[in-house]
Amino acid sequence: AWTDGRRFWRAVTIETTGDSSKWSLHQGDCLACLRAMESGTVDLVYMDPPFGTGRVHRLSPRDRTAAFEFEDVWESPEAYSAFLFDRLVEVRRVLADTGTVFFHCGRDSGHVARGLLDRVFGAERFRSEIVWHYRRWSSGAGGLLPAHQTIHYYTKSDDFVFNTIWGEYSPSTNVDQLLQRRRRDSSAKSVYERDEQGRPVPVAAKRGVPLGDVWDLPHLNPKARERTGYPTQKPLVLLERIVSLASRPGDLVLDPFCGSGTALVAAVALGRRAVGIDVSERAVELARARLERPVRTRSR
Repeated sequence: AWTDGRRFWRAVTIETTGDSSKWSLHQGDCLACLRAMESGTVDLVYMDPPFGTGRVHRLSPRDRTAAFEFEDVWESPEAYSAFLFDRLVEVRRVLADTGTVFFHCGRDSGHVARGLLDRVFGAERFRSEIVWHYRRWSSGAGGLLPAHQTIHYYTKSDDFVFNTIWGEYSPSTNVDQLLQRRRRDSSAKSVYERDEQGRPVPVAAKRGVPLGDVWDLPHLNPKARERTGYPTQKPLVLLERIVSLASRPGDLVLDPFCGSGTALVAAVALGRRAVGIDVSERAVELARARLERPVRTRSR
């Protein structure tokens, strides 16, 4: 057993369930589980740790048969930083040289996470600050309505997996012009090429616009089929995008704070292998149930 600045953790028994060729779950402190893993074996890590909010988060599923909760209360900012730092060091160790980490954070801890990631991975390994934007119900509270979270994207080296994702053109884009071949005229000016009848000469179909760093994806609404009642559950569409962007079929995806298991469900659905860790026994049971019987909301 050891102390991490917040509470005293007992020794952890690792439990593996399900088809080990596809996914496994481990209940306990992720620091112990990470230390037990072999170096350089993980291709993608998604981290959604406590945000340093100073609150205890509670929520119940629709049937009200149970309630999920986790504590996000810390002795000091230094204790919270130490908690993250120790685990980031181990995350970097288990990552393959071509591996990637996505660190999900809120407004309370984004600045802390960015500094720690620069320290552990190196500022030169920072790739993007992804803004996940979503719509919220109106609020009577004063100030701007919180409508986004941040995901820091880092790689272990300059040789990493990246699969370009193409999006639709803006409604204001003149796609007809984009699909016309161009040439240089006698004055070296770029002009649209035309055939003998004066008709525009098309080029091959455009693939769309490469994905940017602002992702406008809906949050889970209260009646979403995939909603489990876990307080910080993320939508599958968000995790499917991350897994698709930075891994290949057969790769190993790790979520050391797996909660309700969304990252694991997304990974397995896309043909990857998945490992999840959570200190909560109830969260591990929930993640197992979702992996055995995955549900995806298809409504926009």
